[in-house]
Formats: sequence, structure tokens, C-alpha cells
Amino acid sequence: METLTAHSQSERSPHRWGYSRRPKTTIAGIAALALLVPFFIGTTAGNTPSYASTLSVIEDSVPQTLVDPDTVSVELGAKFTTSQDGTVSAVRFYRSDRNTGPHVVNLWSPQGKVLATATLPDTDGMSVGWQTVTLPTPVEISKGEKYVASYIAPNGRYSADEQGLKEAKSDGPLTILASGGVYAYGNGGTYPSNTYKDSNYYVDVVFTPSTPTAPATTAPPTVKPTTPPTTAPPTVTPTTPPTTAPPTVTPTIAPTTAPPTVAPTTPPTTAPPTDPPAIGTLNLPRIPWEGGSSYWKQFKHANDAGWSDPSFFPVVVWYNGISSNAEAQYDKKNGFNTYIGMDANTPYSLFKDNDVFWIGGKLNSTFTDSSTNWVGNFLDDEVDGRFTPVEGRKWLQSLKDQNAGNGRFNYSNFTQMVISNDMNASDSQAFVNNYTDAVSLDMYWYTVPFCSWTPYRQNYITPVTQENCRTASSYGKSMKSLRQQDAADGKLQAPWQFIELLNGGPGGGPFTANITPGQLQGAVMSSIINEARGLVYFNQSLSGSCQGGSVLRQSQVTANFCGEPQVDAASKVNSQVHKLAPVLNTQSYQYSFGAGLDTMLKTYSGSAYVFAMVDGSSKPGSRVFQLPSGIKATSVEVVDENRTIAVGADGKFTDNFANEYSYHIYKID
Repeated sequence: METLTAHSQSERSPHRWGYSRRPKTTIAGIAALALLVPFFIGTTAGNTPSYASTLSVIEDSVPQTLVDPDTVSVELGAKFTTSQDGTVSAVRFYRSDRNTGPHVVNLWSPQGKVLATATLPDTDGMSVGWQTVTLPTPVEISKGEKYVASYIAPNGRYSADEQGLKEAKSDGPLTILASGGVYAYGNGGTYPSNTYKDSNYYVDVVFTPSTPTAPATTAPPTVKPTTPPTTAPPTVTPTTPPTTAPPTVTPTIAPTTAPPTVAPTTPPTTAPPTDPPAIGTLNLPRIPWEGGSSYWKQFKHANDAGWSDPSFFPVVVWYNGISSNAEAQYDKKNGFNTYIGMDANTPYSLFKDNDVFWIGGKLNSTFTDSSTNWVGNFLDDEVDGRFTPVEGRKWLQSLKDQNAGNGRFNYSNFTQMVISNDMNASDSQAFVNNYTDAVSLDMYWYTVPFCSWTPYRQNYITPVTQENCRTASSYGKSMKSLRQQDAADGKLQAPWQFIELLNGGPGGGPFTANITPGQLQGAVMSSIINEARGLVYFNQSLSGSCQGGSVLRQSQVTANFCGEPQVDAASKVNSQVHKLAPVLNTQSYQYSFGAGLDTMLKTYSGSAYVFAMVDGSSKPGSRVFQLPSGIKATSVEVVDENRTIAVGADGKFTDNFANEYSYHIYKID
């Protein structure tokens, strides 16, 4: 939650302006994680500190004061030094949704001269959080000298924390000095040198030492978080003035150390034509699948409702009532098109009139056998955690029999036990395969205590190490494991993934954390990369200081709701998923782009698409992609990031992943 301060940082300048929760059975199912998974003694190897090849100091910290009420143009910066020679390739700064641009970044010499400048344009849908603006050319800096990195907030409302730089902050050889938060009012061109109460204005750099110390054992270099968390934090709160508006260069917004827009240094050996031929079917094996959008044609109501349209992708919200068209439209605007769990008095017309869908039983007399938008039967939740295997199978079979022949698909959700070795494989596979047409499991890696258990035990059919347990990759591993269990009977159904909209911690149990906006988006994309065919958002928060029975609805009706940043992040990634649905509804290819990567390759309408993240066994940082021989290109477009990356004559390109949850989508024509 944001912190409100009693006064504005602008005081230092001469200007001063002046619903019901998830059913108890579900909560018990979550709590069963701790009860049903026995403890084994385990050990983890100690980590030896090492400098990354590329460094930033502040990482992905979120300011306590997100928005200062100061509305005067100001340039804000950080004074830093290094104990090793090296290069600065980008300037980073934290942007709230109130801090509007365009934002010019500058790198200043020890003598107060501008060494490099670049501009981050102000665009619709611009991400909130850490912004990384790549300089046109990396700038060499010398050890022991003091430099300033800065950005201009032309309309004020920057983020800043008083006393945030009371002490220096370091990462390896890179240090932001104590009292290093500096500012200068104006539209740019004035060296920022003023300070105020040791304030931290959340400005940082991307620094590469000339000789990295103790390189990581994995091939790719490590990078401290740099990419924007693609989210939306809370709003409101005062803190610090900055300055300016320098020159206008418009580089790409890339969390990579080398500007991806640079043309290849060597021409392709085969001299491709100016307009390469459209990419069709590749000569590569395919990932087994259930059939994409065509899968829904076998279910009358889903097919009639448009689920078999390639532009449709199911995004479900768990227990979120709608009582008006306005509420339904708000949910739809945020990318949610399907509901599970609803008040019994909800009229069918709300679903039909707003083109949204219901999975569940007959709520009331307004629902009939011909209600097209009533697409699915919800059998039950977490039966594997509430029954013995024999009793659970018997119960699910009775529910399946009750719904036989009604033209709707069957859906059920399970606990993480169906992908662990705590249940016999035959029992797990029977739960997953015998009763449903769409299936999911819930395991909230970021927000339940499991990853912090001591001793930690790994007991999943797709291993999850403790070091990488609380990462987006674990959601992808859950999906991979669910698909493995689903394939046991030789038939495939639609696998869906649960993601916590705020937190999945047990009610009354210990609070672990709320998922951050960036983590939420990474969890979604990791699931999709591992072939999720639908998303289900857990819409309740049962622990911590930000609780609620319907996070989505509270974001609509409660001003400055503490879960608003997460809802905004879900809205953004949902929008991306819907936009790319025709691509996602094609069959993927089996192909490895290189070490340290988790990827999905698809082709659609003459283009290839690569969805990419770091894998769960390596740290974030730079990655090298090797295109398959069937794709000839001189550049790739990074979708929704306003940048392109050059492809070498050898079919390789390089990009950076600043955080474990960072992802990029590449389009290749």
C-alpha cells in the first residue's frame, strides 16, 4: 500500500502548491498443502556472491511515495560512482501512472556536461514501474569519478522517498552515493546538483564493468532487474522535485545493454531479398495439442457462443458477481470474459447482453437449455484435497453423469497434488483425465508459504528448486506437469492455469506476500509459453493487509484500492493475450532457441512469433536466440515494445531479460 506523507517535496523549492469469500472447502484445500505434503529433510547449496556482467543498484524496488503533488518541470537524478572502468548503456527510472512524459534522460560527466541523452516517448498504454531507456551508444566511464544519471519529469508528479539515500547503495563496483539524489528545476539543460533531505528519486543506470568480477557459472550474464514491471502501482503521495527537458533523441525502450535497433554489423551471407517471403509452415515437429479454438466445436453451447473463433481466448474470473451491465463491461474492459461462482439471483441477460460467459450450474429460471452463453458445467473444486482418491473419483463421476448430454463442457480445478509425487500417479491421472474437458490446478508460487519452508522439499514431477521456486517459471512448470498428466490416457483436453490476482495465501494463515504486477504478468506468460489454453484468476485475498472477497470489483468501486496495481497489470496482459489469440490458437513447434530460455514458437498469417522468458534454472540477463533454418530475417519486431532487434548473418539475435518475470514477444516477417 502507498504511504502518504505530511508534506510535499516541493516545499524545498521557491514555489509551493499548496462480497462473500471463496467457499470454505476451497480454503481448506489450500490449507491442505501444508497438511498433506509431508516434510523431508533437504539441503541447499550456499550461494557465493559474484558480480553480474551488467549491473543496476536499485533493482525493482517500489517507492513508498509514488506521486509527489509538485507539478513543475524538474530534472531528477542519482549521483553515482564505480570502482571499475566500464560503460553505461541505459538510464533507468521509476514512473507512476501520474508521471506523464515525454521523459528525456541524460548522463552527465563529473564536470557537469551531458555525455548522452535519449527520450522515452509518452504513448498510450505506456507501462508503469521501472523504465529503461537505452542510450544511442554505450558511454565509457572511469572508476573513481562521480557521474549523474537523470530524467526530466516535465509535469512533476515524480516518485521520491525522503531519507532514501541517507546511506549509499551499492551492487558490486557500482554505487549510488549517500545524499546522491539530486534535482534541478526547469525544462532541461541545467546540471542537477540540488539535494533535499537525502531523497531517493529512483534513478539508476545499466552499467557493464570492463572486466566483470567472478562471472556467473551459467553462460548468460546476470542483470539486476531493469525492465518495467508492466504494472500499475497505487497512486498518490508527495516527495521530491526534479528538473528539465533536454534534447530529443528517441531510442528504443529496451532493458538490454546493447540497443536492439542497431543494424547487423555483418551482412547476411545469403543476401535475403528486401522483402523476405512470408513465413509459412516450418519443417519442424509440433507440440501435441488438443486442437486450439477448433477444440470447442464439439460442445454445442461453446461453439454457438463463439469459443471456436480463433480470436477467442478464455480468461476466467473466480467468484466475481455482476449485478449490472456497467459491472460486466468493467470486467470485460479489463480482459475478463468468463465467470465461475456467482450469486443465484444473477439474471442470464447480463451474460447475453454483454457477451460474457458462465461456467456453472443453473442459477435461476432465467437460465434455460438454450442459454448459449452458459457454456460449461463446473463440476467441483479441489476434490483431490477434500476426498480420498476413491471417494473423489466417485463424486466426480456422479457430477459428470448429472450433466451428461447438456451440450456443455465439463470443468474442474484440482490442487497441486495432482502434479506431485504425494499422490499415486494412477490416482492423479484419473482425476485429471476421466471427468473433464477443461482442467486446471491452483498453486500460487509467489504468495503461499511453500517456497520458504525449511527444510524445503522438491516432490513435483517437473522439478522446482527452492532457488527458483518463487518465480514465474514455476507457473510454467505447473502447466507442463498438468499437460504431462493429461497426456497419460492418449487424449488431450484444454489445460487452464490459475493465477492469483492479489494473493493465494490461506485465510487465517501466515501472510507471505502479494503478487507484484510484474510477477503477475510473468506468471501469465510463463503459463502460456507452456501451452495454457485458458487463464483463471483467483479473485480473493484472504490474508495480509489488502483483503477482499472480490479484488476485481473492489478495484472498480473503491478509490485508491490497494489491489489496483495488480488489477491494472492483469488488464494489460489480458489485453495482450486477446490481441494475440489468433496466434495462440495455432499449434506450436518444438524448437529450442538457446540456453537459459523458455520459449514458444508459432506461425500465423505469414509471420513467426516467439514468446520468450528465462528458464527456471538460470538468472535473468542477456540471452542469444538462434532462429531455425526455415526462418530468414534481418530483424525481429519486439511486440508492444516499440523496438526492433537486428538479426546477424548467422541467424542469431540478442536481447535482455531484466527480471525473472520479464518476457518478450518477437514477430518475424
